Amino acid sequence: MGQSVLVFVSHSSDDKEGLIEPLVQDLEDCYINVWLDKRKILPGDNLRKSIFRDGLDKADVALIFFTEKSLKSSWVDREIKHVLREESKKGNDFDLNKIISIFDCEETYNQIAVRYPELTDDLLHLMPENYNRIQIGQLISAIWSKYLSLQGGDVETQRQLLTKEKEIFQQTKDIEALKKTISELKSNNSVNKIEDEFLLFFRSGKVDGFINAQKELLAGSGNSSNSVANISEAVAFGLVTIGSYETVNLTQKGRDFFKWYILNNSN
Repeated sequence: MGQSVLVFVSHSSDDKEGLIEPLVQDLEDCYINVWLDKRKILPGDNLRKSIFRDGLDKADVALIFFTEKSLKSSWVDREIKHVLREESKKGNDFDLNKIISIFDCEETYNQIAVRYPELTDDLLHLMPENYNRIQIGQLISAIWSKYLSLQGGDVETQRQLLTKEKEIFQQTKDIEALKKTISELKSNNSVNKIEDEFLLFFRSGKVDGFINAQKELLAGSGNSSNSVANISEAVAFGLVTIGSYETVNLTQKGRDFFKWYILNNSN
């Protein structure tokens, strides 16, 4: 794999097969070097030394995967406290330490805020079990940003990088909140037509950039995901998919949304 950032993944062993191993594979496919206990700890090894000294202390980034199960794990709790203690010794505050936290759902995030309030000021990324390519891409970007910022440079530049990542986190959190609202309205029969769902999308302001690109998208001119604003939101709402070479593919739902938008916003 060559030289790369080394990431320690703190997790519950109960999540290993369903959540952790697929995530680790995706990270390694993108040339992230991952320290995973299952691979690194051999029979007869000192468990504490392997995890804390050989794993956490040598890692460039400590990735904490919060789930309902990991919040109950005494090992995860020890690993978090160990990193915070060691980073404090180095003089690294919460914004500039090597922790990145990810969580699987809103309920987990709320528990983190109660149990580890200091970590809610750090980088958090939503990584549900069925995470998509954009979410894994955002996580990889956060890992490299964290790693590079901790290698040097002025503190203000580092904080600007971290602030940008926090904006991405908040944006993702807002999208999930809107999707949850739509789901609840549907379950209560408050949203009976797809047009009502489109209206919620439009009023949220989360797809304004997507709307601005309607001519290019409807023309199917092979737009790159980097050239369309609000692409994450459009994917989350099922309006587009991302194909090979990061091209944007308009779904039938996306086409129907544009038809609705044109009909309801024509002068």
